[in-house]
Amino acid sequence: MAPSQKDLRRLYQRSGNRCAFPGCKKVLDFPESSLDDSVILSEVAHIVARSVNGPRGNHPLPLDERDKYDNLILLCEEHHKIIDSQPQTYSVERLKQMKLEHERLIEAATGRAVESRIEAKYHKEYVSETLYSTLLPVLKIPRYIFGVNCDYNDSQEKEAAEEIVIPEDKNEMYPFIIRNGMIFCFQNLHYKNGPFQKFAQNKKIERYVAHKWWDDPDRMHWYVSLLNRSLNKLTGRNGLNLDKEHHRYYFMPKEPGKPLEIKYRPLNQSVTSRQVVWQPITKKTGEPKLYWYHLAVALKFHKLSEQHWCLSIRPEFHVTKDSVTPLESEKIGAKVTRKKSRMYNYDILGEVQFWRDYLSHSEPRIIFNFGKGQHIIVSTTIMSTKINWPGMPEEYQKPFKNIEYADDLFSLETLSQLEGDYFEEVDDYEELEEEYDEF
Repeated sequence: MAPSQKDLRRLYQRSGNRCAFPGCKKVLDFPESSLDDSVILSEVAHIVARSVNGPRGNHPLPLDERDKYDNLILLCEEHHKIIDSQPQTYSVERLKQMKLEHERLIEAATGRAVESRIEAKYHKEYVSETLYSTLLPVLKIPRYIFGVNCDYNDSQEKEAAEEIVIPEDKNEMYPFIIRNGMIFCFQNLHYKNGPFQKFAQNKKIERYVAHKWWDDPDRMHWYVSLLNRSLNKLTGRNGLNLDKEHHRYYFMPKEPGKPLEIKYRPLNQSVTSRQVVWQPITKKTGEPKLYWYHLAVALKFHKLSEQHWCLSIRPEFHVTKDSVTPLESEKIGAKVTRKKSRMYNYDILGEVQFWRDYLSHSEPRIIFNFGKGQHIIVSTTIMSTKINWPGMPEEYQKPFKNIEYADDLFSLETLSQLEGDYFEEVDDYEELEEEYDEF
């Protein structure tokens, strides 16, 4: 099956005889001269390859939809070769956005030409736009930290971890730290069946109010350490490894020397796949390079004000020699910097969306469960603000969407249960801790 004449005519008309690759100024149809025929330089490229074995061909788009207008993009020969040689860089989502932006640009340009019939000077004016960040708002954070004396010191946390009783609820996390002979955690140590029951048995349990720790530099550092340990739990359960040297989490292949592809569901889309560990190929020779890329992310909690926190998402790359052994630090910087330098704002936000979708399992919230009443709840709606500024150059303007997940019955029920646990916890405190008067 080949594209229909109707779809081809529509593609050529809406592409304006120009290559859709950003920044390309090539005219694709040179008119005939008195001596020669016209020269056609255009190539109709497939966003998702016609064959499942072609570039981006593993996308779930049905085969009978692949020759239709929505899956076609008009390019010059050079850029057609580039996008098919670099399918990781030029993903399905990026090519669709490239096509959309190009056709909008052509429509806007021809519209102005028809209306004015003359070339007018472009007057730059301030515009009001939405600026999107790489931050997710924290809706709820543990109000209390619990501590008890233990027989381990700061360097014996691995030994202490062996005494933890794994909770029946597989979603419950149990991060802890040991400081000055005390073990600290977010779990309420008064509950006899909790993960730290062996530490708390027949001992005096201390409860600390979080905002008082935030006012003390040392205790604030301890609190952030507990938050970071919680991130370690979240990422570990999602199949990520921790690069302690560079403070980032990254994918590892299931088998050394084998690329890794994962499945996830982007907002408002069906389940799709993405390669997250791969060995780049040299364009000139077609030979694999002597290093591997691993998709990675840096995650960090930040205190914004007296009561407000957020979670930052910084897309990164982890580089190894053989898909396992890290590349020397002095060799990583240039490779990662060069790769990230080719990413525009839209690409960065797309990566933030990927990590948000992946870590939340496509839910409206990322939930860290520390047992009854204590949770971290992070909204997956990207933080934004309105700004007035001259605006971006027209060739780089791209609409950014898919910002917010809508709640369904399941996510609302989960939130309802968490809120119920919270109020039940308040009642339990009054029974278990009458000596405290901070509620």
